[in-house]
Amino acid sequence: MRTPPGLTDLDAVLERATLGHTVAGASVCLIDSTTNCASVGLKRVGTAAPVDPHTLFPLGSVTKIVVATVACQLVAEGKLALDAPVASLVPELHTLGARGAAITARMLLSHTSGLADAWDGSASLTELLGTSHGAAAPAAPGEGFSYSNTGYVVLGQLIEKLTGLSWMEAAQRAILRPAGISSAVFTAPGGAATGHVLGDDGALVPGDLWPPVGPLFGPAGATMHATAVDTARLVLACATGRTQDGRELLPEWMVDEMLRLHAPIPGAPLHFRGWGLGWALPVAGPSRSVEHIGGTSAFIHVEANRGVALAVLTNFPEGWAFGEEVLREALGYHRPALPTGPGPAYADRYVGEYASPAFGVTVRAARDGRLLITSPLTGRETDLHHQEDDSFWADFGALETEVSFMDFDHGRAGRLHTALRMLRRVS
Repeated sequence: MRTPPGLTDLDAVLERATLGHTVAGASVCLIDSTTNCASVGLKRVGTAAPVDPHTLFPLGSVTKIVVATVACQLVAEGKLALDAPVASLVPELHTLGARGAAITARMLLSHTSGLADAWDGSASLTELLGTSHGAAAPAAPGEGFSYSNTGYVVLGQLIEKLTGLSWMEAAQRAILRPAGISSAVFTAPGGAATGHVLGDDGALVPGDLWPPVGPLFGPAGATMHATAVDTARLVLACATGRTQDGRELLPEWMVDEMLRLHAPIPGAPLHFRGWGLGWALPVAGPSRSVEHIGGTSAFIHVEANRGVALAVLTNFPEGWAFGEEVLREALGYHRPALPTGPGPAYADRYVGEYASPAFGVTVRAARDGRLLITSPLTGRETDLHHQEDDSFWADFGALETEVSFMDFDHGRAGRLHTALRMLRRVS
């Protein structure tokens, strides 16, 4: 396909990616020896305001990469030990008893702290940690991976205690200003891209991409905005430990520690094989490739060895899937075939309700023998597709995810891992 006159190759990639998605607006930047940007669509449907390279988008959980890099700078400077308990610095953790006292920085960075994920109206860390008491905890500290916004709220407080600055000013001083990231702000600025959700008729309408929360959740991704070009430059600097002009942000040994596997995803993963320190490690791709998502609207991909970074920022719910399509088109990757297993032998092993403080799902057997699961995003049912053993996958539209069952007792699963979170059986 030839690029139409006046369009760059990245413009053509973006145009092709829109064909399979319901798109409001998107801004993309690819750094690969040169820096190329492209944009498509509107800041807000129903208006004439187009997205352009200067449009600010919410970064969501991509913010966690910045927080993780600041924390790892403190490790490299000898101010924070990865494997020492942090409750002496964040005393609110003592409200969890022995579990809170065992949590380390490595656990927080790799989502293995056992802190229950939450995204709610909590106004203080003590209130937020109340979601991790007793049976609500997804796992014991260090036991395994379960994505936790709560853990990054704790990391933000840890950074503030060690630096004497707000986590935002610490990020500006340690990462953003040295890397020349001038567009980043920590509020919802006027003129930024407006979020959209699918209406009842399937059309996009303005709405919150994720539930609004207070400033407590800033380090987990509640407030940070930036342009696509600054986002690409930012995540490339975080993944390589160096700014584009050669300034060192992290020593090489610390970069290596961030990019290696610390926490495997349970079961048979689809997209991410596990987590490093802050970074998601993709199932496929070149060595030292890392990624992250922001809700389901933002997607970043970095190849640290090659100096390649891709930032795809959108204002619609399918931004992650859209971003992966841009990645395949722009860098020539192939979508792996989704696995198909022989089907589960005993559906009753999996049927039931599973929940965490963040969301719940229901698994049931249809009359024709299919297993169905409700979407954590919409509550609608969709098929569970078998992979192998007790591992499945499900397509929730904006979210395509593995579904893995474990901890069987009397022939029934006690926990389920889906959408990066561990859920416990509640019925």
